[in-house]
Amino acid sequence: MSQYERQQRQPETASRHTWWRWSAVSATLGGILTAVVNLYLFTVLNPQEFALVEPPGILGGIFLALGLPALYASEHHWFGRLATVGFWVMAVGWIGATIGLPVATYGPGIAFLATLLGWLIAMLGALMFGVAILRTDAATVPRLGAWLYVAALPVGLPLAIGFTTYVMGQGADPWAGPLLFYGLAWIVFGRSLRRASEAKDATTEIANA
Repeated sequence: MSQYERQQRQPETASRHTWWRWSAVSATLGGILTAVVNLYLFTVLNPQEFALVEPPGILGGIFLALGLPALYASEHHWFGRLATVGFWVMAVGWIGATIGLPVATYGPGIAFLATLLGWLIAMLGALMFGVAILRTDAATVPRLGAWLYVAALPVGLPLAIGFTTYVMGQGADPWAGPLLFYGLAWIVFGRSLRRASEAKDATTEIANA
């Protein structure tokens, strides 16, 4: 490649790596907020406490939606049918829930039904996508995150119901369990994606030197 071609491609490459890096950071922040908020929900909150965790919960959902592009860019090279379906089902469900949650919180409460449906769709997609990651050797994200995806719905749901009912003595939001696992998975993935972004930046700098 000529010096001129390298110079022409540098701004495009830098821009792509910049959005990847910020998407990875969003994934990590969203995972932390989602995990912390839903872990707190295990304590069975009163209405006043619940109102305090709603804004960071909404923000966590937005950050995770912004983290989806980095995950796709990192992993789509190995996607087969299961991974493709799983990823897009997860993405569509999560984006729908992310839109529905603030509407339900600050608008008509009936919108929360759309949020619940979005979460269910997202967790089913995460289950499929997690299985796809575990079935391939080409994935670059950690398998721990995939296991957390897989466990989110079948383990997280009964865990939240059982803990809040039999330990706390009062049934609370059952979605705290799946969303806790989901948030933890994104913390794992976000860290991996940030490292991959930094490695690509270093490689690009060497190539352009």
